Amino acid sequence: MPRPPSRQSKSAGSSQAKRGSGDVPRTRKPKSGPAATMGKTPRSPSPRSKPRSLLSPAAQNSPKQKKARQTRTQLEAINKSLTANELRFRLIMDHAPVLVWLSDTQKKCTWFNKPWLEFTGRTIEQDMGDGWADNVHPDDLDRCLIIYTMAFDERVPFEMTYRLRRHDGEYRWLLDKGAPLNDPGYEFAGYIGSCVDITDRKLAESAVRAKEMQLRLITDNTPVMLVQCSRDLRYTFVNRAYANMLRLEPEEIIGRPIIDILGKKAWGIIRPKITQVLRGRRIEYEEVIPYPNSGQRMVNVIYVPDKNVLGQVTGWLASINDITDRRQIEDELQRERVFLRQVIDATPSMIFVKDQNGRFLLGNAALAHSCGTTAEKLVGRSDADFHRTPEQIAHFKQSDHEVMSGGRARRIPEEEITQADGQVRWFSTGKVPLFNDAGVCDKVLGVATDITEQRQTQKELEQRVSERTAELVAANELLRAQMEERNRLENTLLDISEQEQRRLGQDLHDGLCQSLSGLAFMARSLTKTLVAQELVGPAAEAARLADLIHQSVEESRNIAKGLHPVVMDAEGLVSALHELAARSSGSTACRLRCERMVPITDNGVALHLYRIAQEAVTNALKHSGARSITMSLRLRQNQLSLSVADDGCGMPEVLPAGDGMGVRLMKYRADVIGADFAIGRRKNHGTRMTCLLRMPAAAQPPPPTFPDLDSLNER
Repeated sequence: MPRPPSRQSKSAGSSQAKRGSGDVPRTRKPKSGPAATMGKTPRSPSPRSKPRSLLSPAAQNSPKQKKARQTRTQLEAINKSLTANELRFRLIMDHAPVLVWLSDTQKKCTWFNKPWLEFTGRTIEQDMGDGWADNVHPDDLDRCLIIYTMAFDERVPFEMTYRLRRHDGEYRWLLDKGAPLNDPGYEFAGYIGSCVDITDRKLAESAVRAKEMQLRLITDNTPVMLVQCSRDLRYTFVNRAYANMLRLEPEEIIGRPIIDILGKKAWGIIRPKITQVLRGRRIEYEEVIPYPNSGQRMVNVIYVPDKNVLGQVTGWLASINDITDRRQIEDELQRERVFLRQVIDATPSMIFVKDQNGRFLLGNAALAHSCGTTAEKLVGRSDADFHRTPEQIAHFKQSDHEVMSGGRARRIPEEEITQADGQVRWFSTGKVPLFNDAGVCDKVLGVATDITEQRQTQKELEQRVSERTAELVAANELLRAQMEERNRLENTLLDISEQEQRRLGQDLHDGLCQSLSGLAFMARSLTKTLVAQELVGPAAEAARLADLIHQSVEESRNIAKGLHPVVMDAEGLVSALHELAARSSGSTACRLRCERMVPITDNGVALHLYRIAQEAVTNALKHSGARSITMSLRLRQNQLSLSVADDGCGMPEVLPAGDGMGVRLMKYRADVIGADFAIGRRKNHGTRMTCLLRMPAAAQPPPPTFPDLDSLNER
């Protein structure tokens, strides 16, 4: 296309940068012929071109002149022929299915054919010169002018694409090819160009490219390795997964021989398969292939022949799946299945799985032995096919139905099953429902353990237990009678001991105390007599003797009260404990803590509690070196608590041999009344004795009443 004078800002260097595959000028041999004079007026002889000859007639008729005249005649005929050819050429171009243009040596358009004018909807006058550029798309114009100018200056053919506005306003893509024109004298006369509408082709190419990009995107993102190879054993396509497996880029693989990429060892493995696919056969195989950079990989490969339109095999397509991990998992699962099969076959219990129709889906060796068959032949058969009785078959169906319909496991403690040899054995069976993917229970898993020997042993054991139980009951009755007799004797001994203590206490009170009281009276009388006689020394001695006798009287009375706590019968345990605290107070303070009166209707229980407290206080006074002793008596939630605590040195961890009789007596008395007894070291220091007795529910304490301490002291 001619270049408008106003569009000369682009340089030749930039024109080269904008050349494309269809826009780069190509060198052609200059044309000659009728088209070389298109757009130019053919030369014709004019009257002025025939000067009068200065030669003589003889010279004009010379052979040389004749030849010159003949040449001029031929030239005139050629010019006439050229004019006719030009007319025919224009006629042909006006009916050609392409757009044709002509330009002169000044890069100006001088002619357009009819299809061009119909395409643009303009007149030839509008497009002449630089007018054609008005219809070129603004984004394409500069590039077109650079290509055209560069080719025009170098007098070489060119080819370019650009968008030209059609008469309806739509821009259409044109493929424009131009070539230089020469006149009959082979002098440059301009350019001729032809344009073809390639819009549809462009759209088709864009669609194809989009499809190719989409296909490439799919193939590069699929985990399956896809490969295309040619018949000459070279890669023509690989997707990203295949390249990643080889740790290469696709561009590093495409075009190279297969053996160069995979190596000789891998090539030797796949070559027989390639030979078969090149014969037109579809091949599928699984093989371990040593891939470079990836090591040994187990792959599943499918080869499909790639054929041309004539049906000739030009190569093949390969789909490759790396199944190394899957195969390892399958192998591991197979090993686990074999192991589990060995386990269930080694289990002495019968293991089975049944469907809804009672057919065995699985059974172990123990079940097969019971049925008189093998584990393989067991599958698909039911209990009715073996040596089971009708009652047993009905029982099995009923229990299986209950498990599957209810969806809950069931335990059958005992059921009889007839064996293949006709022997009836007893089994304990557990059945569990199995659910399918839809959550429906359609199978039952059962484990039946032979308990025949266990059942027989259990019966024998039950018989022995029954006999032994009878013996133990008889022995227990005898032991209970002996224990009751022992308790009776022990209680009798305690009663005798208490009676003796009461007697001794009474004798001390009525005998010794009275005698000592008489001596004390006589000593006081003697003291008064000696004082009256002014015998001061003897009077003082007599007074001291009277005091000692009085002190002995008090100690005798205390001993008598300890041996015979007569107050127990009158006012209960609390009063007796108060008297015990009062008698025990001396160098060691002894006190009783009691929130309320505690009614104990059983005088024997009260006496035992008193003796326990008395023994604990006595032990504290003798052995602990305590400065204070605290007795506590309380009743809470029908539980009576008696405790004696001191702040002394505490009892030793292990009592010396021969010691601890008092503790044993306290423990024995607690056992007699059914109380819990405990004695031990306190957290900080000292010893604590505790006795807990559960009281009858009806024995509720009355409102708090406390004894008159003054009256108790007087007593």
